[in-house]
Amino acid sequence: MKKNIFRYILLLCILYPGFLLANAGSPMLWFSFLHLIWINFMIGTVESSIIQNIFRIPNSLWIIISGNYASMFAGYYWIAPYFSHLRGYEDFWGMKSRVGTYELNGFFIGFAASFIASLLIEFPFYWLSLYKKKMRWKLLSPFLTVNLITNTLMFLIYFIIAALGAKWG
Repeated sequence: MKKNIFRYILLLCILYPGFLLANAGSPMLWFSFLHLIWINFMIGTVESSIIQNIFRIPNSLWIIISGNYASMFAGYYWIAPYFSHLRGYEDFWGMKSRVGTYELNGFFIGFAASFIASLLIEFPFYWLSLYKKKMRWKLLSPFLTVNLITNTLMFLIYFIIAALGAKWG
């Protein structure tokens, strides 16, 4: 009996996604939550590993991961929407936009501002993460390299998500 009820509920959910509020939020918004929760952990781990293994600068993984969380939270939830709004576009997350009305100009301005902010926010975390404090003078180039790589990758992912339902201009 319980199995049949479960099947009917599942069938109802499949046939009527509005019942589950499956349309709540935009792909940009939901991907940013995934980015905030899990992807930042992976990004911080990769960045720490690159600095440790390629540039031979020993560091604390957890401090670098913490810096990634701080910069993502500030950059994507405050700075990017703010600068997008200054450009005249108030819907950085695409919550009010319909397919074809999301404006990429606001996205580009917001993302560029959040990238610059992430460099400023994360650098002190990287600076503190070093085990050998005398290596701090060698940190700038590796820091910029790993951040450029990871931010470019995240920009491309967000751009693909935003561009699917966006307009140019």
